[in-house]
Amino acid sequence: MSTHARSYVIRRVAQAAAVIALAYTFVFFILFILPGDPIRQQIENPQNPLPQAEASILLAYYNLDKPAFTQFTLAVGRLLHGDWGYSLTTGKPVAALIAQAIPQTLALASSALLLSILLSLLIALLAAFSPWPTVRAWFEALPGIFLSTPSFLVGVILLQIFSFTLGWVSSIRDEGFKSVILPAVTLALAVSAPIAQVLIQGLRKNHAEPFVNILRSKGVRESTIIFRHVLKNSAIPALTLLGLTVGELLAGSVVTETIFSRTGIGFLTQQAVREQDTPVILAVVSLVATVFVLIVLVTDLLYPFIDPRITTYRRPLRPESAHG
Repeated sequence: MSTHARSYVIRRVAQAAAVIALAYTFVFFILFILPGDPIRQQIENPQNPLPQAEASILLAYYNLDKPAFTQFTLAVGRLLHGDWGYSLTTGKPVAALIAQAIPQTLALASSALLLSILLSLLIALLAAFSPWPTVRAWFEALPGIFLSTPSFLVGVILLQIFSFTLGWVSSIRDEGFKSVILPAVTLALAVSAPIAQVLIQGLRKNHAEPFVNILRSKGVRESTIIFRHVLKNSAIPALTLLGLTVGELLAGSVVTETIFSRTGIGFLTQQAVREQDTPVILAVVSLVATVFVLIVLVTDLLYPFIDPRITTYRRPLRPESAHG
């Protein structure tokens, strides 16, 4: 690895770490300065009272009698040791709740991401290169239809057709991979739309470039031109957008997991917000921010491997250096 590439990687990793730290700090103090001390309110909630002994332990654990900055430094210290705190409603460790929910969300998000990539590629290729104008126009309109249709409506329609009418998938029981298909399709339709739009524009633009005619004159097959050259040159904007859609997958899981009764991170977030379970909210938001930042970081570091013409940052010459 060259010196410029090494400095670029170090700088991007440092920026990612700074963003993660700022996100945790911002969320912590936002939750802390909410009026009425939400942690103490939840512990002393008359509708769900905790025994005095347990309440005293939680109050002492969260150091609510200390200033905000002291609470923050103690919370960061616990976090660095893998201690994410305890749920105010269940009393269980937050890390255990998240570890229990992650497999459900990971299965849903990874399936939806893979499906959205395949769907966006199919739509873009048919919209750009189909020999029939009607097919091109129809597939070009699909991303706009997907974007304008709310995810919760798609989920309800899929449930009505495949669960309640046909009975192919249970709306309550966990049936393994079969239970992932409908929520994955619900998320993938929304996520694939902007990627397909960017790919369609990129494919058409690059297919009209002079290098395509040069390749044709050399006898290169049209399929090779499209998949090996045109698609590769069109992948950079789509890759950027793909990294950003991870946030949309995580945000969409809140609605999708609620509709399909999946007990993942989205369902855990919905419960925590409804019950004002502050430690769970803080942990989930910090985790989502960390995942999003890391995905963007990996996406940035992949650019030079996809297109070698993309070089790492180089410091410009100062005027006195330019003149010798």
